Amino acid sequence: MSAAPTRVVYLAHAFMVGGAEEMVLNLVRHLPQKFEPMVCCINQTGPIGEEIRGTGTPVAVLGLNPGLRRPSDVGGIRRYLRDARPQIVHTFLLTASLYGRLAAILERVPIVIGTEVNIYERKRRHHVLAERLLMKRTDCVVASAAAVRDFYLRQVHADPSKVEVIYNAVDFAQARPAKSKTDVRREIGVPEDAVVAGIIARLTEQKGHRFLIDALAAAPQLSRVHLIVVGGGELHDTLVRQVDACGLTRRVHFLGPRRDLGDLLAAMDIFVMPSLWEGLPLSMVLAMGAGLPVIATEVAGIPEVVENRVTGLLVPPGDAAALASALTRLATDEPARARMGCDARAAVVPRFNVDGYVNAVVALYDRLLNEHVQ
Repeated sequence: MSAAPTRVVYLAHAFMVGGAEEMVLNLVRHLPQKFEPMVCCINQTGPIGEEIRGTGTPVAVLGLNPGLRRPSDVGGIRRYLRDARPQIVHTFLLTASLYGRLAAILERVPIVIGTEVNIYERKRRHHVLAERLLMKRTDCVVASAAAVRDFYLRQVHADPSKVEVIYNAVDFAQARPAKSKTDVRREIGVPEDAVVAGIIARLTEQKGHRFLIDALAAAPQLSRVHLIVVGGGELHDTLVRQVDACGLTRRVHFLGPRRDLGDLLAAMDIFVMPSLWEGLPLSMVLAMGAGLPVIATEVAGIPEVVENRVTGLLVPPGDAAALASALTRLATDEPARARMGCDARAAVVPRFNVDGYVNAVVALYDRLLNEHVQ
């Protein structure tokens, strides 16, 4: 009689469109059969939560909003875990990292794993203190890049043996277009002969969109460049007003959240990631896998992926002039774009594929399970 599969619960506040959520989607799709994945949305499902549900993975939605004002909501997470009886709880993003881990520890789940996907320089002091306390009963925190691990160790004073780097992965099948570049550009309203830069990111301060818009407005050499902005977020209206004020309305195209990323990447010539702080942006890795050169800021895990002047150009964060210079260089040099794009694809496809990520996570689970039995 074969042993029952090991039950793993993945916890997040909501599974919106983002890199951490993509990681869970990749895991539930590719975990070996010796594991039984379950997903718990603390508050709401989110778009990727619905995709996870479509894989046949059980998805629970608790409708809770734990925090300092609603500490009793931790009890709701505990009740879910008591019924689910997982051997492993693996949390993603801040709410689950704090309150999901706390609930799992209180329920005495055998193995508790957190994730850290960004360098959070602005993390609130009480969150840092909570992380330090939770680390005492956490088996491992998975960091998305070496720079993220190093910062987390300094910030939380964590035991280095408990923080492991597993680079985020990309399902490069997402980069395959279903439509031609001409058709996609026509649908968006971009001239076929334009040079097209693109960004796929939440419309938040972190991602630095405003500096990219300023860069586009500042350089006359970029008058042929159009910008595709993919993603939603609280800064949408602010950024639209900025674009209007800069006279760029006809050249900046806000598309909202989209999942047809292969088609959109096919319409681009350059991918831009002007983040002010980061972890390891998966949309950038996906774009490189699609053969696009990258202009990105030199923060966190980005230099671990982008080799300056080989697979893209690195610029300081918050520097619109440097962004404008880099955009001008690539927009006016088609051979350089082609060369960097080819090198970018060769660099990331072997290194950031889903199989490698899942194998690393499974190896972590196996090691912790073995240590727990001993």
